[in-house]
Amino acid sequence: MAKDEDSGHSPAVAVICRTFVDSAPIDGAAFTEMLSDQTREIWCASDPVVDELERIQYSLGEGPTQDAFLARRPVLVADLADSGATARWPVFSEEIAHLPVGGLFAIPMQVGAITAGVCLSYRWATRPLSADDLGALLRAVDAATLALLSLRAGANDHDDAGDLEGSRSRDVHQATGMLVVQLGVGVEDAFARLRAHAYTTGQTVYAVATDIVQRRLRLDPDPPGPGGPVREE
Repeated sequence: MAKDEDSGHSPAVAVICRTFVDSAPIDGAAFTEMLSDQTREIWCASDPVVDELERIQYSLGEGPTQDAFLARRPVLVADLADSGATARWPVFSEEIAHLPVGGLFAIPMQVGAITAGVCLSYRWATRPLSADDLGALLRAVDAATLALLSLRAGANDHDDAGDLEGSRSRDVHQATGMLVVQLGVGVEDAFARLRAHAYTTGQTVYAVATDIVQRRLRLDPDPPGPGGPVREE
């Protein structure tokens, strides 16, 4: 199967991601570091499909990655067209309908009692994981998690693309802080406003955050409406 080898990250991270996809019974995967369901950074994505899956989830605030992280257990959906999946994530299911994805499998990246993030993998076909498939997937996630964390600890992954991804995460934090002050709300409400504006305008959370930080966009205290968001020239 063809894999996108240009994930936009360092060669070492890309190798780990490709090796995982080649060794696991899936068609694509992304590893996302998470401090909370709101604070995350995509470490690597094997292809544009899974990268888009993660970014849509981040913008919407719903999906298997969030659920797996918060519950600290795997979320396995063999058929995304199943009524249970569409009821669980109605907006997410609608937003990803155009993608060639049959099933999604979100596995927490566990290191002892710590959850470092989530591995989201997908299959083109709609078929459940067998017991052997699930065992192989869990072992592959554990191995990739240790490799990625070792790479991070070694501080030898500082290419420009990594700096770009880090700057995007910093923009989200900074924009959320700015909204806390401007709107007079708590951190969670401020992030919810940022995420809501991204969704209603068809942008990513990162793009909206950058506009706020660069003072190209200011959100009014009231939710977005006809006069809600204000563009600053």
